[in-house]
Amino acid sequence: MHTTDRKITWLAAGFLGTAGLMALAATAAFSQNTPAAMQLPAGPGRDLVASNCSQCHALGLALGKRRTPEEWGTQLTAMVARGAQLDSEQLKLAQAYLATHFAAAPSAGGAVQAAASQQAGPAQSYPRPTGPAQWPAYGGGNANRNFAALTQITPKNVAKLQPAWSYHYGAGVVAQGDQGLDYRFEVTPLLIGGIMYFSTPSSPATPGLKASITALRPETGALIWKYESPVNIHGRGVAYWPGDDKTAPRIIFATDGGLIMAVDVTTGRLAPDFGWGGQIDAYIGVSSEVVGETRRSSFTIPNPVTVWRNLFITGSRPGEDGPPGPRGDIRAFDARTGRKVWEFHTIPHPGEEGSDQWPGSSWRDVTGANVWSTMSVDDERGIVYATTGDANVAAAVGGSQPYAASILALDAATGKRLWSHQLTHQDVWDWDSPTPVVLMDHVENGKTIPAVLVTGKHGLVFLFDRVTGEPLNGVAERPTPQMDKPDPSIWPTQPFPAWPEPVARTQMTRDEIPDLVPGMKAACQATWDQYKAVSGPLYTPRRHPDHAVVTYPSSVGGSNWGGGAYNPETGLYYIAVQNRVTFSLPSNAPQGMGHASPPVPGTAAAAAAAAAPPRPRGPRGGRNQPFTFTTPDNITLSCGALPWGEMVAVDMKAKKIAWRVPLGITEGIGPKGLTTGTSNIGATLTTATGLVFVGATNDRRLRALDGKTGRKLWETTLDASAAAAPISYMGSDGKQYVVVAAGGGTSVGQKQMADTLIAFKLP
Repeated sequence: MHTTDRKITWLAAGFLGTAGLMALAATAAFSQNTPAAMQLPAGPGRDLVASNCSQCHALGLALGKRRTPEEWGTQLTAMVARGAQLDSEQLKLAQAYLATHFAAAPSAGGAVQAAASQQAGPAQSYPRPTGPAQWPAYGGGNANRNFAALTQITPKNVAKLQPAWSYHYGAGVVAQGDQGLDYRFEVTPLLIGGIMYFSTPSSPATPGLKASITALRPETGALIWKYESPVNIHGRGVAYWPGDDKTAPRIIFATDGGLIMAVDVTTGRLAPDFGWGGQIDAYIGVSSEVVGETRRSSFTIPNPVTVWRNLFITGSRPGEDGPPGPRGDIRAFDARTGRKVWEFHTIPHPGEEGSDQWPGSSWRDVTGANVWSTMSVDDERGIVYATTGDANVAAAVGGSQPYAASILALDAATGKRLWSHQLTHQDVWDWDSPTPVVLMDHVENGKTIPAVLVTGKHGLVFLFDRVTGEPLNGVAERPTPQMDKPDPSIWPTQPFPAWPEPVARTQMTRDEIPDLVPGMKAACQATWDQYKAVSGPLYTPRRHPDHAVVTYPSSVGGSNWGGGAYNPETGLYYIAVQNRVTFSLPSNAPQGMGHASPPVPGTAAAAAAAAAPPRPRGPRGGRNQPFTFTTPDNITLSCGALPWGEMVAVDMKAKKIAWRVPLGITEGIGPKGLTTGTSNIGATLTTATGLVFVGATNDRRLRALDGKTGRKLWETTLDASAAAAPISYMGSDGKQYVVVAAGGGTSVGQKQMADTLIAFKLP
């Protein structure tokens, strides 16, 4: 597909320049906080240029490209055609000013002349803006702290928050809990240099609606430009590469089917020198000849790529349909050209370290051990941190399955493994670590240690030395529950940190079944008794032939992909968890996800597997009984212990949980529903004033909590649940904003989906 095939929509509330003048990122050359005219060299025409261009553009980027006088004339004429109010004399004055101060460097033939003192300097560079007014990457930056160092919104005034603006991308409100992974609006917007960037998906309920990369005014929600993609954009956000001396900044994003595209923010079009016409095919290189194109439909990169210097680093979601399938390798690409720079095999290939733990050909075409969350980077040290999922194969393969269900520290420049730790051995529970790694500083005996914090669906919190990988919170291997007869799929031990205690529930008793409405407790206890249910501690095998097994956390957590928020000033880490119960009926089925081992390459079985379509999603490996009670009003309630959702604060300085409170309500059952908590998937935001914002719950609420106590300070109802990460930034109007995507559509019982991006501010 070529650039000419893309539909570009340019809209704005005020003046719009040409593509060459569109300024959609900040530069180090000009401050956003000084009057526009003062940012430019003195001379006739300065005020005219500043007053027109600055209404829509960051001046540093708008004027960063040097042009000949004729080129400036063409640009100005195009501005007038798009609505700029300049008469002929003003055009001449503006052209003369630009030609004097922003002329192209002299050519070899000397066609363009300028006074020596006024010749163009080095080509404009585009550094990534930092500081509290920005949100330049997922998680607020490569440290993934979800922390806003802003102080305007406080615990005392947060109750006055009110809607500032909302943007709807066109799918509307859909009375459907989930339309599938591809159509979820879970995006984290970026705020860079006074422009907000984000992606939107298409919708099966709205024919003709295309996925997009969108740029808005962060103070008003007014549309600046929109790139419409011919391929659906499935994901939780985009990444910003700040460019270099020869290349303008780019928004890098992934689509269904494994494409990665780059949009030039100065044109709103695909960058033609990136890959082939602005895109690369990331499916190539992880899909063998055995797999071919048969698994492309299930392959994508759902989370934003991670940018470090001139590289972007990716994980993937290769699908969970079992081998053979595309691999879950970690790869780095050149942000300018799209060329692959390095790759790390999360399933080691023969001859690589750890390959001896994958006997025979069991390593081949395994789809798991992939990074489907967002990676973190120590920018100064050049270390990228990634967490991987389970290996998507039957545990009977044997071996320790190194790099699966692990945290990896890789050299960002080369992909070389520096250290790693497996967080769950032979993960048959699907307890991967989808929460992004958080970079923090840990103080021990008066010594400050650069550290990484990681948690996962299991609810355990691990802390490692960022450089050496040494555990900092006393991680030890402990024996875990085993089957009556030895089962090779159950590893005998698992790693446990000495502190803190698990952030999510790990077990329940029969007596903890809730009694929320008449008849509920008795009915749930009858189900428990019918199947002789047993609830064991963490890492209890999920299936037993003689009795039902009640397991915590479920395969969706505990904590899940959204991740927590860390306040570096207080040392508190905030994480939303859901206490969802899994009730597995008596079964002789194998433990794990029920995937088979890969067939031997070259055999008829391998050919048949490669040609077969991906298996439909659904329960795998045994039967699960819905452990629920339905009221006469048709409200389905979990029989699992309360609360069903919580916000937890971990004091990393005191090495313990500071507080935990129920998060979310259950409507329709009266006062008891106000303290039940509820299922949730999404991220948390914290601020320098000690506020905690979260919208992940399936009750369609966005809340602000007191970071010291967990007390609710503010709440509002959204169009749909915010299965996304809230962000906060300072607008050019001097107002602090909180913005979140209210899209709904996850697998935790949300009732509807929406197309809303909404902002809040103080009056």
